[in-house]
Amino acid sequence: MRYYETVNDRLMSTTDADAAVVRRGGQPPRPRYQNHRAIDDAHGVITAVETTPGSVAENHRLVPLVEQHHANTGQPVATVVGDHKYGTSENFVACAQRGIRTHLGELRAKQRHVRSAGIFPDRAFAYDATTNTVRCPAGQTMKPRRLHPTKRTWEYQLPQKVCAACALRPQCTRAQKYGRTIHRHEHQELLESARAQSHSAAARRDRQRRQHLAEGSFADAANHHGFKRARWRRLWRVRIQDWLIAAIQNIKILIKNWLQPVAAVGAALQIAPVGGGNGHRCPLWLNGGQLFALRPRPVRFQTN
Repeated sequence: MRYYETVNDRLMSTTDADAAVVRRGGQPPRPRYQNHRAIDDAHGVITAVETTPGSVAENHRLVPLVEQHHANTGQPVATVVGDHKYGTSENFVACAQRGIRTHLGELRAKQRHVRSAGIFPDRAFAYDATTNTVRCPAGQTMKPRRLHPTKRTWEYQLPQKVCAACALRPQCTRAQKYGRTIHRHEHQELLESARAQSHSAAARRDRQRRQHLAEGSFADAANHHGFKRARWRRLWRVRIQDWLIAAIQNIKILIKNWLQPVAAVGAALQIAPVGGGNGHRCPLWLNGGQLFALRPRPVRFQTN
């Protein structure tokens, strides 16, 4: 459900209606597309590719890339690796529900909340699963107010007059009028378990490896295959260009590693039109279709 209208929704390119007008870095706004891909950890093979307008957030394409990888390769993803842009609550929970290890950076760790400094953290509020209530540090019971329709989080709050009379209020909230609100995901246990995986030493090593494996795939595409500039207008044509680039990169890997191609050489061009982000890293490290008869091993998947 949308609660606001983004700038991209109010602008349209007169030369390419499919491209979103986006600003990147210090560059001025201009029509752009975004490529999302998954890359295999063993050889850097692109196993999933999706091209979208430039306004599509990378974190929204992680699950479609995982599904495309499975469809292209016939192998489930064991571990997904990505930077903090992919580390949203939705992605952590979605991966946990699929039994996928999450070696993602955590988005909230990059966000600074100055207003929350010096007040009780959320862990100071005790959750009671039997009654679906939360007990605050002052001993008051916070009842669920609503379930957020898109974030899928329960919102817990006390009546305004109760918080106003509390002696611990200065340590609990910076709000001038209302009291403290606690948000808890409907699958909080899965979320906490997935977040714990992302803080492991193995996850940190994987994210370091992603920097050269997944980024290297995009650098090769940009430096040697014209990846940075669309040759044609309209999304369906740009998708063809991105599929061809990914296929060529995979063929180069095939030649370099002396791997045997799968049943037909034409399979190297069968890159399904499913989702990805602007460079995904994962063990799977997100990339393209199953092109090679790789040595059997647990699949690690990276998003870029």
